[in-house]
Amino acid sequence: MELSNAAIETIETNVVMNFPTNIDRMRTRQVAERYAIEYNSLHNRMNKLGIKPTKEGRESFLCGSDIELLDRLHTHLSVSGNTFANFVIEEGAVVPMVKEPPADRRMELVKSSNVSSGSIVNAELVEILNVFARQNYDVLTPQKKLLEACEYGFLLTTEQVGLILNLSRSTISSWESGTIKLGFVFTKHKEGTSVVWSVARNNA
Repeated sequence: MELSNAAIETIETNVVMNFPTNIDRMRTRQVAERYAIEYNSLHNRMNKLGIKPTKEGRESFLCGSDIELLDRLHTHLSVSGNTFANFVIEEGAVVPMVKEPPADRRMELVKSSNVSSGSIVNAELVEILNVFARQNYDVLTPQKKLLEACEYGFLLTTEQVGLILNLSRSTISSWESGTIKLGFVFTKHKEGTSVVWSVARNNA
């Protein structure tokens, strides 16, 4: 049975209530122990929330509001199916996301007035763009681009060849003239001080 949003919020609130409250500050190591996680995991969570601990000598401390936000995040992650991606900060409250449509995991991020959520916004934006890119990507795009360059006699820069083939510039620069990739022959030419490539179909 699928729980309503109200039921989910109630469950999450009850979990949060299990944490000791009214804490002014705490060592970061103690905060990690609070959630029974490794310090590296806590550090990752702080980065995603834009939280920066205060350094005092060799010790690092978190203030009460940062701990409260981390409590909410831990509660959110403890609920099955919840991830960083669908954690929303809205005036200090965790708001479960509504899927729209059901197969599409979208998320609306609301920036808190006193907590930086820029890193979460950027991560979600990148993920959304990647989803659209994967959905619309034609697996034959590299061959089609090379065929177009071949038919029109285009000369391609090293950077352009790298982008088409998803290879680094250094890899393309190391090629000898006559290198064959994806059924096309790449011939190196000098154009002033630059290197360009002509493309021909490999009929061998």
